[in-house]
Amino acid sequence: MMVQTPSASRRRDLWRFIWQIVTGNGLLVILLLAAAAGMLAAAWLPQAPTADPEAYARWFSEAQARFGKATQTMQALGLFGVARSFGFRALLALLAGTLLLRLVERGDRLLSGAARWEWGELFPLLAHGGGLLLLTGLLVTHLWSWRIDGLIVQSGEQLPVPGTKSWVALQEDASKVTHSPGIVVSVEALGPGVRVSAADGAGNALALEQAAEADLHTELTLALAKDQHFAIPDAQLIVQLTPQNGRPGVQGPILLQVYHYPPIQLETETVVKGDAELRVDDVTLHFISRPYAQVTATFNPGLWPTGIGIALAIAGLAGSIVRSARQPRTDEED
Repeated sequence: MMVQTPSASRRRDLWRFIWQIVTGNGLLVILLLAAAAGMLAAAWLPQAPTADPEAYARWFSEAQARFGKATQTMQALGLFGVARSFGFRALLALLAGTLLLRLVERGDRLLSGAARWEWGELFPLLAHGGGLLLLTGLLVTHLWSWRIDGLIVQSGEQLPVPGTKSWVALQEDASKVTHSPGIVVSVEALGPGVRVSAADGAGNALALEQAAEADLHTELTLALAKDQHFAIPDAQLIVQLTPQNGRPGVQGPILLQVYHYPPIQLETETVVKGDAELRVDDVTLHFISRPYAQVTATFNPGLWPTGIGIALAIAGLAGSIVRSARQPRTDEED
């Protein structure tokens, strides 16, 4: 018969004590409250942008106007970047570890026969498993998700999403935006656009230049989210296109102004809608309507695990609450 030494017994008691703490309700409640406080702080306080310097400058100006002298202290404490802080990430890691250990502990009790199997025992398993799946989804989202705003795609065009293998396309009639599988695309704005070309009196194509020292093209496609202009160097002409009515729709009118240089002087101006043709001296300008859509493309592989985890956790918590509420009446009836 094997006899345990006092030191071995003390080590076993110590491990049992630690196990009871990490799988107990007290630690779980503390971690959940701390995580909830962090999420509330992230929701209430304006979080600092990191990718865009101009957006950061605007954010910092607004934060100083709102919080005054406390802004620097709050920033040093990480309150303006809760989700990116090491402390919050460590907290979520501890919460995930605690949920995993509690799940293992409950599963072991059921498998070993230490606890009698009842359908009610399924609810805590759902709550713990759902919480783990939720945290896993958040981790996947943090590591691999991306969002790109302000993509402009014109009708009949398939636009690659920068830095990815995904694409976005707008149908010829600008009625529908399509995209590659696995991403979500939302339309921010619609507006007019044109495909323009020019020819001389003999019908020969003329080169077009959109900016100084830019490449020359015989055809340009322009999205009129703002005023656009291009030059025809061989004819010494500059063409400016201005969308009308402030917030033009897909079929909104476009003001065309043609200038001759040097010196710069207005040759002609007209308002067009849809396809058009304009003749200036010996140059014929052809405009074909090509509306544009400004879209946001998002890729979030953690969306489904997060959603399923939330549903399972809610079902498990609700079931556990109902079971606890019914337990005293069951005891009284027995």
